[in-house]
Amino acid sequence: MMTKNNQSKQIPSLLLALSTLGTIVFQTQAVEFEFTYAEELSKLPAEVTEQTPLAHGGFAVDAKTGEVFFGLKRAGIIKMSADLTEKTVLPVTEPMILEGNFHNTTVLYREDGKRFLALPDNEKHLIYIVSDNGQLASILESPTGLNDYYGSGGAFNPTDTEYADGKLYVADGYSAGNYISIADPWTASWTSESFGGKTTRAREYGRFGTAHGITLNPDTKRLAIADRANSRVQDFDFKGTFLSNTDLPAGSLPCDVDFFQGYAIVGCLRGPGNSTPAPLYVLDKDGKMVGEMNPKKDFGLELFTHIHNAAWKPVRDENGRVTKLYALVTAWNPGGFAVFEVNMK
Repeated sequence: MMTKNNQSKQIPSLLLALSTLGTIVFQTQAVEFEFTYAEELSKLPAEVTEQTPLAHGGFAVDAKTGEVFFGLKRAGIIKMSADLTEKTVLPVTEPMILEGNFHNTTVLYREDGKRFLALPDNEKHLIYIVSDNGQLASILESPTGLNDYYGSGGAFNPTDTEYADGKLYVADGYSAGNYISIADPWTASWTSESFGGKTTRAREYGRFGTAHGITLNPDTKRLAIADRANSRVQDFDFKGTFLSNTDLPAGSLPCDVDFFQGYAIVGCLRGPGNSTPAPLYVLDKDGKMVGEMNPKKDFGLELFTHIHNAAWKPVRDENGRVTKLYALVTAWNPGGFAVFEVNMK
């Protein structure tokens, strides 16, 4: 059963922000963020140059190894080394995967330690479970037995997944249902659990205008769901109970959220009031905005009128100490890819 409360957090004005050539800096009460465009690290393999404008999805950063996986339509799956200096295309031969419109990517580990990827395809209405060398393991189709919406033929257009509590949570953001369904990825079967559903009202909590992105906050163990149409991020527990809401500037259309050391990064399709070019917002652990960065306006990256995904990418030494931090960003329509080095002082 869903519960609701009115714990809605508003975004205050920035404390300090300034831009210098090639760098954007903003200061909070505790930390200074400095973003610098990393041009060399932003280059993808030459064999996917023609497919890059089709980029629609996001990144899976493996917290164990630091490697990154990125699904790209008509190219397959790109694997990046932990330091982002090496990028290879996995030897995918399955046509269904090569043609998949990957809307995001998720890393999941089986009990035996074997690594897999979950790739939602909103165009083919499927979720692919793929080994980390690109072999198709199983497919999740529409959860027709879950409720009346799917049982009566309602569309299943998944936009993101997250693996948490031994289950795969699936955001069906591009359908009229807008449910979060829960699956067992190892048996390719659906549980009887779901939550959410469609709303057009920004003040109705626990439902979604567009449940576009879903991310586990590793510190709070909450599921943060980017409700794009309502320009907000809602938090839930693993049972689907609504816990809190963070409003973003109206019309900013947040696509997804990611976390590092208590700070969230939010990639937006548009800016406030549906303006462009689109920003990245950085929020603190209380959901308050501490700064923003705009790849097109601040760095002249012309492809980044719209941002479709952003993720933190820490680089760690053999002792687990963070030696560098990057932000990975995708543009949409046309697609693009960029890496920014982030210094937190």
